[in-house]
Amino acid sequence: TLKKVQVFEHGWAIALKSIFPDETDEEDAHMIDFGVGDKNMINLLLTGGPENTPIPEKGAKSLKRVLFAARQSLGIEYCPMLPDITAQLLTVMEEAYAYATLRKMLEDSSHFFALSRIEHVALCHTFADLLQKIYPQTYDVMKTIGLLVPGALDPIFKRFFAQLLRPEHIKRIMDLWTLEGIEVVFRFGTALMCLYHAHMTTQAEFNCPDVHSWWDGVRRFAHSRRFKFDVFLENQVYGVVSGRLIKRSIFPRRGVFQRMLEKNEERAEDGEYDLTDDDLTAYVYNDATLGFVEGETPIVLAKHAAERHALALWLPASLTSTKLEIIYSSSVHGRTLERFYHHCAASKARYTLTLFEILGKDTIIGMFATQTWRPNFVGGDGNCFLFRPRPNPRCFKWANLSHTQATEAPLREGDALAEQPSLSFDSISSVENSQRYFADQIMVSGNDCISMGIGQDGASGLRVNEDMTRGSSSPAMGMGTGQESLLGDDSQVFDIGLIECYNFVREVDGGVVK
Repeated sequence: TLKKVQVFEHGWAIALKSIFPDETDEEDAHMIDFGVGDKNMINLLLTGGPENTPIPEKGAKSLKRVLFAARQSLGIEYCPMLPDITAQLLTVMEEAYAYATLRKMLEDSSHFFALSRIEHVALCHTFADLLQKIYPQTYDVMKTIGLLVPGALDPIFKRFFAQLLRPEHIKRIMDLWTLEGIEVVFRFGTALMCLYHAHMTTQAEFNCPDVHSWWDGVRRFAHSRRFKFDVFLENQVYGVVSGRLIKRSIFPRRGVFQRMLEKNEERAEDGEYDLTDDDLTAYVYNDATLGFVEGETPIVLAKHAAERHALALWLPASLTSTKLEIIYSSSVHGRTLERFYHHCAASKARYTLTLFEILGKDTIIGMFATQTWRPNFVGGDGNCFLFRPRPNPRCFKWANLSHTQATEAPLREGDALAEQPSLSFDSISSVENSQRYFADQIMVSGNDCISMGIGQDGASGLRVNEDMTRGSSSPAMGMGTGQESLLGDDSQVFDIGLIECYNFVREVDGGVVK
């Protein structure tokens, strides 16, 4: 009714006034993450908008307001699910109603989410217990990979499926969650794990060595044509009788489920579970964000603050207090390597950051170079890296190859780096020389291409052709791209849209970092 609307809006106005007495208070406020972690918070800001796009500035402001109100007015200190849940609520209702919804849920908080580290750990261990009880084969596989510990279950119990399912499917889960509570998360989570495992081939199961590989596979499956959400909902999670959803008997009754949860909470309180895999003091979103210099050439690819925040986390410490200054844009200066080299040289900058828009995808990739790009050049060092700020931010930094990796690395005939059969003093020296050799040839540029990262059989971690319209990505030795694609999917060749290159300027005097 209109009266209730007025009550909600009046209550929200009072809450905002008490939290932000002055406009500058809101401007200076940090985004609170409630234990979800910096990287997850960045991912939410970068992918929480429509169709996995960055949350618009207005939406991010609303999210910050409601989260601040949850901390200051409702007294919530720890609740990893809260940022994603709030973001979902704000897609369908105003700030006042989202705040009122959270306030109502707090009347029976244990029914909806964890408000302490102990409760969060108990949820994760209860998930493992349920999985063992109803889907033992899936349990065995996930336990072998190392997935059934709190830190590995973040996509479910911190991100509320945001990294796994389509936005429209998450909203369907939200509808049921607001009615039935946390039990819905367990129903969907266990069923989804079982369904994905059932669709895995033996080879795919063998090639899933770690946590990241598993969750990447779940996401690809849940976004594929094979995954029919309505069928999944009606046949796997629930059942249907006379057009109505009914709870499947395979899932324990509410009383049994509650006793399992309470038992795990007691065990967590008694110290049987490790509570230290998250920093319990790191609730406030780290606001170290690269600034940028506005000039005649507009900044497009590095415009969003969340993406510049991710970059600040990856860059050397000496550059985190600098600003980005655009020195080349393909839409302004021309799309050729010659123009790219010209503007890199004219800037007299040693360090550069280059961003590439991937056409047909909502993806941006990039490379950080420690020496000036120029024709007929081979160089770089171990501080160079490849990265993907959108979607699912990841950084691929140089890491020394293990002795085994280095000695087993395929080499061209005639290379000075001969394979060593044992790890004698001489062979270890050879390994170190190999690592230095790879690091010193990370950057390669000529008249026909520009590349970073040494791949096998002449490939590169990232390679761009002479007219800068096409690119390719392959596993790069020592840079981690063998574990995950630079683009976040199976793409190896792609079309490039906008390209922007930046140097770094000091905040103190505006001088270029050389």
